[in-house]
Amino acid sequence: MRNWNIPAVAFALVFALAPAVVAQSPQATADNSNSPPIPRLADGHPNLQGLWHNEVGAAALRQAGLGDIHSPGVPLPLPYLPVLDKIREYRLEHDPYHDPEAHCHVPGVPRIIEQPSSIMPFRIIQDEKYVTILFEYVHDLRIIPQDASPHPKNYWAWDGDSRGRWEGDTFVVDVANFNGRSWLDMDANFVDENEHVVERYTLVDPNTIAYSATIEDPTVFTRPWTMHLTLKKNVSKDRIVYYDCHEGERDVDHYTRSEGNAASKHE
Repeated sequence: MRNWNIPAVAFALVFALAPAVVAQSPQATADNSNSPPIPRLADGHPNLQGLWHNEVGAAALRQAGLGDIHSPGVPLPLPYLPVLDKIREYRLEHDPYHDPEAHCHVPGVPRIIEQPSSIMPFRIIQDEKYVTILFEYVHDLRIIPQDASPHPKNYWAWDGDSRGRWEGDTFVVDVANFNGRSWLDMDANFVDENEHVVERYTLVDPNTIAYSATIEDPTVFTRPWTMHLTLKKNVSKDRIVYYDCHEGERDVDHYTRSEGNAASKHE
């Protein structure tokens, strides 16, 4: 298992992109027969395109001014192996600045979707071969092939490697090949290089995606666990805007929490 003491905070960049041409299937309906038909691409798959945000996280930010660290739908406490839960507690108490986001590294999966700061939206672009997600937060980018192709060998990254497939109307994304350096949140919850995530995106109606992510990591957790979130489409006037963040920067929320703490490696 890798050394966790790594940096980060993060934020984003503008992507101006034209939507793909889509076809509306008259027989395409959501699970609820009273719901409006879901939009579909010409290949028949649900059209996930648009600007989206984590509905619960955004609401928390609006109401609290800052927002909770977790969105409801995350099954806390996470099922750590006992010794690793002690590591999490120590880091939260003494070294919150080691959160990689405090140094502008990308958040990883599923944090990039779950975090309340996803009030900063992300755009999904889709064609018959790829689903691409452009995030305002730390100008992160995920390009997901839809062919269920295997993960590459000898490749590791903050966001891992994503491979998608369709199961009926649900887009399922298998994510592996993580670099083992990500935290899951500002509470010092973490994973290592053995993290494996299965995401599911289900278009419930034209403006709602039911999202889930099942996380397993046998060297960190005692069992797999799943979060469930609701993603909402932003109004048409909204767009991704520039949010500057350079690797090595420090953010106040992380750094000031450890000010004056002799056990912290505060710089």
